[in-house]
Amino acid sequence: MVDPAVSKDRARNEFRRLRRELPADAARAAGRSLAAQALAVVPGLIPAGATVAAYLSAGREPDTAPLLAGLHEHGYGVVVPVCEPDRRLSWCRWTPGVELVPGLFPSVPEPAGPRLPVQDLPDLRLLLVPALAVDRAGARMGKGGGYYDRFLAGFRAAGGTAPAAGVVYDHEFVPAPSWASGSLDQPMNAVLTPSQWTELPERPVYS
Repeated sequence: MVDPAVSKDRARNEFRRLRRELPADAARAAGRSLAAQALAVVPGLIPAGATVAAYLSAGREPDTAPLLAGLHEHGYGVVVPVCEPDRRLSWCRWTPGVELVPGLFPSVPEPAGPRLPVQDLPDLRLLLVPALAVDRAGARMGKGGGYYDRFLAGFRAAGGTAPAAGVVYDHEFVPAPSWASGSLDQPMNAVLTPSQWTELPERPVYS
């Protein structure tokens, strides 16, 4: 646990260090368990045919490939984010075997295909959000770019009700508070780890 008095930058550096030190096969093993946990819960939360916003994992992030494939097999539409200038996100539909191309950040692949604003996803019912850590009050530790905080703030302000679940390793779901959060930080409604799906009861729930 990180001392809540420390700055968010210091806490972020510590979570980055811990993730770098994970065994080489940790991401793949975590990915299989993530998919199993999510697919045991998501069908009870949102109907088949709805859209789930997920993401393509990179580096030592828990592997999301099994999760995306499983969502597709269960009949969900899957979209993943595209990084745009000015720290904005748009979305692209993902299906197994879709061509991946370099994006704004070459180390983060993106599907080839039309880029969609969230307004063009009226059936969006769930967001699976990358994180370095999430605490039990729903505070998310991102990588520092601000893309998701900006997106979620705008999405919620415009009346978007799809809940957001932070995706982390088990050891990255931590007590609250574990760092100093700011007013711009957007809370999570749930947390997905390789061992569990945890809804955070103080946050808005599924519509």
